Amino acid sequence: MKNTLIIILSLVTTFGFAQTNLVPNPTFEKVEKKIKEKGEIKVATPWTSPTLAQADLYVPKTKNFNISIPENSYGEEKPMEGTGYAGIIGYSYKNKVPRSYLQVQLTEAMEEGKEYCVKYHVSLADLSKYSCNHMGVAITDKAMTANNSDILKFESHIESRKLKIYETQFYWTPICGIYMAKGGEEYLTIGNFTDDADLQIKKVKRPRGFTKPQTYDAYYYIDNVSVIPLEETKKCDCDVTPGMENQAVVKKDFSSDKDVNTKTLKIINTDGSSSGNGKADSTAVDGSKEAGSVVDNEKVDGMVIRFSSKSFSIDASLAKLDKVVAYMKENPDAIILVSGHIDESEQDVDKLAGRRVGTVYKYLLSKGLTKERVERNIVGADEPIDKKDISKNMRVEISVTAE
Repeated sequence: MKNTLIIILSLVTTFGFAQTNLVPNPTFEKVEKKIKEKGEIKVATPWTSPTLAQADLYVPKTKNFNISIPENSYGEEKPMEGTGYAGIIGYSYKNKVPRSYLQVQLTEAMEEGKEYCVKYHVSLADLSKYSCNHMGVAITDKAMTANNSDILKFESHIESRKLKIYETQFYWTPICGIYMAKGGEEYLTIGNFTDDADLQIKKVKRPRGFTKPQTYDAYYYIDNVSVIPLEETKKCDCDVTPGMENQAVVKKDFSSDKDVNTKTLKIINTDGSSSGNGKADSTAVDGSKEAGSVVDNEKVDGMVIRFSSKSFSIDASLAKLDKVVAYMKENPDAIILVSGHIDESEQDVDKLAGRRVGTVYKYLLSKGLTKERVERNIVGADEPIDKKDISKNMRVEISVTAE
């Protein structure tokens, strides 16, 4: 009886704090049947593609390498949550390969005047030759459908306030924003709704360790999609600049990012970045003010970025890396070396040290540092610093090699 009461109380506590995600099958892990080839997103019910260019579904334990997890024809990526993820084309050179989109019907229609946090995560595929901005979400009362493979053009959608280029690999970048419902919206569509002429395109070097040729497109893995009533989540500020958390949502016409007097809604936020002006907040982690320079050499040279076992996520270290960015922007002649380490217990994870280095490297470049100023070094398990506390060996070290 006592154990039964404990279980009941545990369930009550769990549901009491559970968030209501209106997106069904948000991690693409529930599938109706085995899939055999690309373009089978419909198997992850109720996800579909609204155009003839079908999105891809990636699953574990499949005989088809092209759609397998973690390695597949586009590169290698582990799911952020669950066991599966989707993939879409956000851009292709001269539009030779049509863009693809993801669409899902929410579990219930949105309520008029109610605010929702809309969020999903992207990771640029390793073999994509290009990356782009304007990855967005359209929210509508009716399903989008097109009996062709043309670019979907929808003038009111959610995307990043910073209109950043999504070039980060080996890392799930969040895109999120607050949406105030008109009432009755129940369809969510993910993709790129912007004409090629209005996109920012950036070439991406093939990551070290991959030998296959790059594809002439910007292909993104998609995972962990959510639409949650704002009252149930603490924040929805993936790319809010510190000090501007309460800034009102910008309303713009999709056709002109510069015209602030138009009426349609573009919601805005992405990837946990710090300051967009090149200057970091001079408040230290402990709340005190740092004297003189925003960040000095001593705070960067020898900096250690810690990782969880067998992980290469930098979520917990973004504040540290933003200090590196601030230091580098204040010292334009500085060069740093990023060295990746693992513990012996992590050697079963392929290329883990390189992934740790790659994640840090890509983040620093996404903040405006040039590749010439960020050198990379993969050490592996050769330099452990603590045999008792092995977590200290799971690290990336940053050192200043020139000023």
